[in-house]
Amino acid sequence: MVGFFRSGNLASRVFDRQFLSPRPGATVNTVRQFYENLVPSYTIYDIDCPDYSFRKFTDDGKYLVAFSRNHQDLIVYRPIWLTFSCHEECDSHDLPANAERFDSFFKQLYSISLASSNEYICKDFFLYMECHQYGLFATSTAQSNDSSATDGAIHGVPSIEKITFYLVRLEDGAILDEKAFCNDFINLAHSIGAYLYEDLVCIVSLRYQTIHVLQIRDSGSLVEVRRIGAFCREDDELFLYSHGQAAQGNSFLPGIKQRLLSYIFRKTWNEEPDQALRVQHLKKKFYFHFQDYVDLIIWKVQFLDRRHLFIKFGSVDGGVTRSTDQNLAFFAVYNMETTDIVSLYQFVKKMMASLPYTCQSQSPSPYFDLSIFRYDEKGQILVVPTAEQKESLPSCFTHFSRLHCRFSRHICSQLLSMYISGDRKTVVASSIVFGPIEILVICGRCFIG
Repeated sequence: MVGFFRSGNLASRVFDRQFLSPRPGATVNTVRQFYENLVPSYTIYDIDCPDYSFRKFTDDGKYLVAFSRNHQDLIVYRPIWLTFSCHEECDSHDLPANAERFDSFFKQLYSISLASSNEYICKDFFLYMECHQYGLFATSTAQSNDSSATDGAIHGVPSIEKITFYLVRLEDGAILDEKAFCNDFINLAHSIGAYLYEDLVCIVSLRYQTIHVLQIRDSGSLVEVRRIGAFCREDDELFLYSHGQAAQGNSFLPGIKQRLLSYIFRKTWNEEPDQALRVQHLKKKFYFHFQDYVDLIIWKVQFLDRRHLFIKFGSVDGGVTRSTDQNLAFFAVYNMETTDIVSLYQFVKKMMASLPYTCQSQSPSPYFDLSIFRYDEKGQILVVPTAEQKESLPSCFTHFSRLHCRFSRHICSQLLSMYISGDRKTVVASSIVFGPIEILVICGRCFIG
């Protein structure tokens, strides 16, 4: 393999690319390395921008998704980008006056209302299906912590009167289908409670411990193809009713819990080959912890492929508060077709706390590729406030991230991330949205008293 120095000159790197081919499977990474020469280098302040909450770009860069400040409306933009030319060196010229206008970079396609008067759009939830350019959004009513545990509900899990998922065609804003869950609890923060894989979506009901597997049809309809929880097979409920056993209510453990206990029992049984010691081994390793196993609930689910789910089990407290440091947790691989748990792992390291992986949680922007760039968040500088800021920010510190290039070893850009006032009472937090392909970063600030 031929090695070469990565030049700081973009034209030179394009010339080198004509003679040096990347190794198989490394083409994408080689192309992304060109961003070492392409970094945000110009900042436009106080841009004439609509007062919306900008969520993110779609991974293909075709749409910018935003929500109204009252979390009632969905607004979608299409990037159009600003272009201009000059006769001399462009670096010596300021950008044209229309560069300070938001509509010079983005064209609003539509604004539609998703939430009713007592509902709100979950601003942290958005899943994108690139092949059809569909977007999955969620609205919900206020959360109630005083709800009583109804039949089949887990005690200690809060309730939300109504949660609705909307499938929207981003091209024109048409609402193709919707799926509602009533008196349930689904963790919508950062899309934790749902996972998209190809045309399949799994939604985890924490309150009723059910995994709903939906298929997004080409026509744009949401069809439930599987429901895993109290029953694992489609005819489990029919079988129990036909034998007169379902009327006994909650005398049976849920089907998914029985699969988990059966796997742990068989695994513990096979660990001790000596028949004389096997019973004692089961008492110590299985029956002594039996109630702990029974009390486990489903926290989070991820698709591994179209047949297998990666399920995280843990305590009720950990599932609701998302504090996993002191809670017992297990990771299970579940086969949806055979309804068997095929492997089980116990949570032992802090680095595994974020598993299963949250769907579409990472930005595809090359500026988050740690093999190319790194972020230094330790810097802290004193900023003198402007005349307009003096009343609200008498003195403030700027916490900023310096964007370094790993190879050129120089600061490529500085991204303002937060102002903190001298009296520590007013915080100006900022939301930063990176373009997935384009060299663009949107930074919006909001004052928090």
